[in-house]
Amino acid sequence: MPVEFRPKDPNAPQDFWTYLTHRRGWGYPDVFELSSVVLNLIPILFMTTLWTTLLCLIYIVFGINISFSANLTGSIAVVVGLLLGFRTNNAYDRFNEGRKIFACMCTHIRNCTRAIWIGVEEHDENDRRNKEINIRLLLAYVVAVKHHIRYEFGTHWPDLEDLLSEAEGFQLTYYEGSATLTDTTGDGGDEKPFAIDIPRVDVTLRTLSSRVPPTVFANLRPTLKTMSEEEQKVVYGDCATDLEDVDASMSLPLEIIFHLNVYIEKICNESKLDMGKFGSITGNFDVLIDSLGNLERIGNTPIPTAYNVTLKQAVVLYVFALPFTVIGELGWFTIPTIFLIAFILFGILAVGSEIENPFGYDKNDLPLDDYCKDLEAEVRYLQRHLPTKKRKEISK
Repeated sequence: MPVEFRPKDPNAPQDFWTYLTHRRGWGYPDVFELSSVVLNLIPILFMTTLWTTLLCLIYIVFGINISFSANLTGSIAVVVGLLLGFRTNNAYDRFNEGRKIFACMCTHIRNCTRAIWIGVEEHDENDRRNKEINIRLLLAYVVAVKHHIRYEFGTHWPDLEDLLSEAEGFQLTYYEGSATLTDTTGDGGDEKPFAIDIPRVDVTLRTLSSRVPPTVFANLRPTLKTMSEEEQKVVYGDCATDLEDVDASMSLPLEIIFHLNVYIEKICNESKLDMGKFGSITGNFDVLIDSLGNLERIGNTPIPTAYNVTLKQAVVLYVFALPFTVIGELGWFTIPTIFLIAFILFGILAVGSEIENPFGYDKNDLPLDDYCKDLEAEVRYLQRHLPTKKRKEISK
């Protein structure tokens, strides 16, 4: 009869062995899980195994001596290890910093929500309605930032349309991305981190098509450059003629902040908000804009191509040269040995590539959608269960 064990979690398995094996102490079940990078390793592992098998046939079956001294790859192994360590640490730093910045942004949204909900006086029902609209705009800012750092521009996203439904004046010009996404040289040169001279939709597809479900791009509008006059009128209405002569655009998160700042200035001038809370809220707005810039910096600054290419070439050359130094001692065991070494080295390289941009839809990316949903639940709870004192006076 199995030993009964009662863990702290009442929903956890009661069998002691099951409970023990599902803890992360010795690696199970993680050690048997196929991570998201395994499928990406199949081509290179297949080539490595095929190459090692060919060398074993030449050395063992045909008797041709192709073994070299182990000193040939010993010094290279140290360099490759240092390069891989730097690559992985740099990628995780980006991942960790992205989480910290997004958490900081959510914290300041909470502070702004609390200050507006409690600090803004309500003289009539219209004040209450304006307060709720602008609190939803605070939540819309986080959602807009999430889409912005995923290169999903515009307002036609399901989680944004409801939040912006009662507000007006957003995205009157079509935003196609910042200058860092289009031309890093400023003179139309060739040094560009992403594709250029193509519609913004193509840039999005090229940069995120490997990690974003195809349905995500269903709501993306065509750029102004590629639309006919009739299409411009359908999408932009009366603003279409004005856009032809104006080379101006602004990201949606910045638009939301400016709308919020105008609202705070207005209620402060109407003596519905004291100056102390006014300074606190505007200070939070400064931090929100700073967070947006930092998230853009992470998303728009890829690892230099030269470094990536050199590192991959170094790892490939090392793995392909390693069989020559061990085949004399291991014989046919060279094949599984090289396979394991290649799996570790290329796996580490793939992990770095996987987490260097943490804002996508992969399993290893940050769950930004969940963060936004949690924040939305908090805001809705605030509106439903925490009425202000001024609101109680109105109800009387």
